[in-house]
Amino acid sequence: MRQLTTFRNQFDFQSIRWKDMIRWFPGHMHKGMKDLEQSLPRVDGIIEIHDARIPHSGRNPQFYQRLIAGHKPHILILNKSDMADPKYLNKSIEYIQTEQPNVQVVQTSLTSIDLKEMTKMFGHLLQQIVEMPRYSRSSKSEYNIIVCGIPNVGKSTFINKLRNLFINKSSCEQVGASPGVTRTMSEKVKISNRPKVYIRDSPGILEPRLKSADESFRLLLTNSIPIQQRQLSDIIADYGLFLLNKYGKQQEYMKYCELDRPTDDIVALLLSLAKIKHCTQTYGDKRGYDLTGAALHFVNELNKGTFGRITFDQDILDAREEGKFSDATLFKTNSGQMRKSI
Repeated sequence: MRQLTTFRNQFDFQSIRWKDMIRWFPGHMHKGMKDLEQSLPRVDGIIEIHDARIPHSGRNPQFYQRLIAGHKPHILILNKSDMADPKYLNKSIEYIQTEQPNVQVVQTSLTSIDLKEMTKMFGHLLQQIVEMPRYSRSSKSEYNIIVCGIPNVGKSTFINKLRNLFINKSSCEQVGASPGVTRTMSEKVKISNRPKVYIRDSPGILEPRLKSADESFRLLLTNSIPIQQRQLSDIIADYGLFLLNKYGKQQEYMKYCELDRPTDDIVALLLSLAKIKHCTQTYGDKRGYDLTGAALHFVNELNKGTFGRITFDQDILDAREEGKFSDATLFKTNSGQMRKSI
């Protein structure tokens, strides 16, 4: 049977009101940004956590300009690197350090990180903190660190790991599979006695206005933004299928969805998936396949890595490496104005 070899080369965002689908800057994010700014004079170091699959999407330039700006020791942890395409791990670091040459970038998986790796990572940051002059807090013998980043990237998990590994304390930060679990700045948590180090969690913070439709949908696929309207899940699933085809991941979804050929038709894929997973619902007095449920399942499996290791920002990294995009083009806003990249 002849396989389909041509796919869409771009996703049609013009036919959907994607801005109405995604409104994700709740009040707690605005408050969280203010709280971070107010606490900065008392902070000695910053740990930023981001998703390794989206080294560009979701990183907040306001955060860097207003809070970090190179004045505090700063480590960027790209979590879930075991789910990112290994060919793009080094490219992601190069991409970030082009814009932030002084930031230390570490790639890891916080779910499986061991004591040796955690100690090395945290020890490097602590060394920078101890060696850096503290003009306003020179008399203080304790050190304060803030953990920040976009929603649902593992900030609370990281703090719990530190406590479990270094001072044998039980977990103290609430964690969850949905973004927005941490909604306020947490109380200080001691993670080390010698030297005395305290750490605070912060709510996940995105930009008030997301830069593009592509970026917004990639945040949906990685669960950094929740799917707020269930009935629109098929559009998000369609975008996921578009990326899988674009990045050559056809075999993975074909096997899972029991398809005999690649497809660019999301309805055909969801129908096959609904049959396999027995996704049904009642329509009036009849029972039929639940394509919405199948779409949500497909998006969840894509986020879990069922269809292979994928870097959703692969196209941006490729374009940057090939010199096709300037900084301004990469960070073009929906209004057409240019924004400086972080």
